[in-house]
Amino acid sequence: MCLSWHDRPMRRRHASLSNVIDRTIESQAKLGRYKDFSAAIQDAAWNYFVGPDLPFDEYGVSPAEVERAHPKVLAGIKRERRKGILKPCL
Repeated sequence: MCLSWHDRPMRRRHASLSNVIDRTIESQAKLGRYKDFSAAIQDAAWNYFVGPDLPFDEYGVSPAEVERAHPKVLAGIKRERRKGILKPCL
């Protein structure tokens, strides 16, 4: 069984954004900072209402450390999948 944060259901909401906010978020998503528009909105809402570094503080790391480690961790996951050590969650 694969238990992780992405198994939780997401709730769909509809919101109206001003043109300036819409263009800003769209540009961040197009630059590749976010996977899609929804991810950019979620990050912005989290940073505004909850606090920017709360998830990082919980694990005792900084956002910069996570960004630096990401390519190495991702490469390790790909290696393990190719070797058959790591199986995808179904």
